[in-house]
Amino acid sequence: MNARERLIRLLEASAGRAPDTPAEQLRALLTELEIRVTNMAGTGEEVLAIPRLLDQADTLLQQLATSGVDVGPERTRLASIQGQLRQRAALFVREARAGGGLAQARAAVNPPPDRWWWYLDEWVATQRRRRWTRIALVVGVVATILVLAGWFIQSLLPDDPRLRRVIELEQMIDVALEEGRLEEAVRYLEELRQLAPERTEEAVLLGVLYEALGDETRAREVMEWAATRLTPARRHTLRAAAYLQIGRAEKARAAAQEATRLAPDDPEAFFYLGSAYEALGDIPAALRAYEQAAALAEAQDRTELLAVIRVRVAYLLQRPIWPTPTPEETP
Repeated sequence: MNARERLIRLLEASAGRAPDTPAEQLRALLTELEIRVTNMAGTGEEVLAIPRLLDQADTLLQQLATSGVDVGPERTRLASIQGQLRQRAALFVREARAGGGLAQARAAVNPPPDRWWWYLDEWVATQRRRRWTRIALVVGVVATILVLAGWFIQSLLPDDPRLRRVIELEQMIDVALEEGRLEEAVRYLEELRQLAPERTEEAVLLGVLYEALGDETRAREVMEWAATRLTPARRHTLRAAAYLQIGRAEKARAAAQEATRLAPDDPEAFFYLGSAYEALGDIPAALRAYEQAAALAEAQDRTELLAVIRVRVAYLLQRPIWPTPTPEETP
């Protein structure tokens, strides 16, 4: 079964009776969007349904809110969907090319600028230009460092094929996850477990991927194995990190909140909580979580983590504000 067939089956399985009310119609739209955004990889032109569905969901939500209907839960779901789409914008744009590209679809609709999901191709291109500009500024220094580092590693590390394969697999896992190829990432992780069975972080990631792919039996087996080697707080922190890697921001927030409850002095847990809020578009809550993470990291002399947190805060303070609804119930 290819990715497109799997998507269609998921959509068919989620379909119930036809919605009778506008509120039911909105919830049905959100369910379809959640499935489509989570399963974009390999579906090609199917992704072009996403901006049209977002238009419908956004318009319907605003109409219901204006008429006095409590749409708090639906607003939260829509913000989560939009956050996931922003995180996976490059994948969305790449898949859209199979249907002629987002620019062609946008020309047929002529959407207003505040419907930012129609302009993700331009945003991705801008981000790439900025990234290459930064790279160009430091390429000379980086090249020198890489040459020296390569010589250092080659001179000190043993010629161990197992170690080299582990390093290759780590890189391949990152690329597969970035491009949304979850099944491929699972294969690499299983091979990595054979080569380095003691690594618990990758085991938690593997369990989360099995869960995302619907294999509850294997997900439970892997998580139970990890539970014998990790504290509950650490396990929830790693789950939050794994959920963020695959764009499941709501699940990441829940896992990170549980981690901060179990380990209120763990800066890493608060860092992932901030990352989850950031992915959901709740910037004030993200900044509060990052502030707590920074205070704990500084008190514990965790300088590397503190540096990462400060970079995230600086980025948030400078980024443009997307017109994404903020969940009303956010504390």
